[in-house]
Amino acid sequence: MNRTNVIEDLTLLPLPPWWLNPWVIAGTILLVAASVTALFLLIRLIPRRLPVPVVPMGPPPDGEFLRRLAALRARRDSLAAYPLAIEVSEILRGYLEARYHFHILYQTTREFLGTSANRPELTENRRQVLARFLGLCDDVKFARHPATVAEQDALLDTAEAFIRESAAVPTAP
Repeated sequence: MNRTNVIEDLTLLPLPPWWLNPWVIAGTILLVAASVTALFLLIRLIPRRLPVPVVPMGPPPDGEFLRRLAALRARRDSLAAYPLAIEVSEILRGYLEARYHFHILYQTTREFLGTSANRPELTENRRQVLARFLGLCDDVKFARHPATVAEQDALLDTAEAFIRESAAVPTAP
């Protein structure tokens, strides 16, 4: 056997007799097709483990968050704009998470407004109110915008009005 003719020598080997049977070829094709289909169905039909929102039992959280806002309003004179914006933003974000099961505490304003656009709990008008409120809070927190006393009062008033309006709207199950 010559080393340069290895490929040509292998082509001279006869195929096994069972390989020439058309049933073997058809069975191989069916086996491959069944394996691919089974793999696709396993990937597609296995339920994804999504977190199930926990619905809190008991009274709605409106009263608790209104009390927190009242306490913040009582000590507003001793707070600068920056800590006030942080606290009022945390109160309203906590309320949205407790009331509507939004995952807003660790989202940016843009992420929250993008995901809330698909949620029926908030109307377009209420989303715009939230966008203005969170935008002003972000300006104070991140851009260090020196908020005036009127803007600080507007933050507190907007948060309180939003919670009171939400309390009047029944929660969908």
